Amino acid sequence: MQFMTPSKLVSALIFALLCNFTWADEARTEVLRFSKGATGTSVSSNITGYNTVNYKVTAKAGQQMVVKLSTSHTATYFNVYAPGSGPGDAAIFIGSTNGDRYAATLPKSGTYTIQVYMMRSAARRNESADFKLRVDIDSANSSDSSSERGRSRIAWDYDASGYLPCSAGEPNFRRQCPMQVKRASGAAEIRTRKPIEEHGQRVLYFANDRFSTDDGSPLNWQRQGDNWWLAAGKQEYYLIPDAVIYGG
Repeated sequence: MQFMTPSKLVSALIFALLCNFTWADEARTEVLRFSKGATGTSVSSNITGYNTVNYKVTAKAGQQMVVKLSTSHTATYFNVYAPGSGPGDAAIFIGSTNGDRYAATLPKSGTYTIQVYMMRSAARRNESADFKLRVDIDSANSSDSSSERGRSRIAWDYDASGYLPCSAGEPNFRRQCPMQVKRASGAAEIRTRKPIEEHGQRVLYFANDRFSTDDGSPLNWQRQGDNWWLAAGKQEYYLIPDAVIYGG
């Protein structure tokens, strides 16, 4: 076994420290500002390797925030962090799990961080990705949502997680789509992965025995025993147990 001399050991430690500082310097921060009278803004940029961009945006509790990432690079995602937290802390939205679109009623006032990053496997290969990030923030009573949907939206801090039987057009529910649910009295917000898209997210709002969704897709639903059978668009099907909506 070959041992390092003291001088070589010191050199290796210095090199490791320099690498850590280099990685830290690869994260840049930008503040998003909306034009006067506008409720949203778009930015276009790119990242390479371990580069990340942290976009800061200030909003108030109860406002609706929608974040959409557009990129042709399949390993580029974004995370959302609540005020007082950031990369390294727990995210309120994880793009690699939940998809390229975040839509929620904000739980508290402050500055939110939207981090655009590349998965480590692609970053190691020093790949590059162009992207466009769209951020919209509006009040809960904005014209972007119906009054019914506005009433059913809930600040996101989910009560339970698990899987929903789902289908991408197959005759039977042979798939399991991961989901998270936030409950309120007689209402629920369910977030699940679309069975027709590997990273697409479907957000469902339930209130007064009715369902709605965040992107306006046509929905059909009906009772089946202790479950709701629901179709979104032409190829998404879900079986939602009462226990998901009401607990128990």
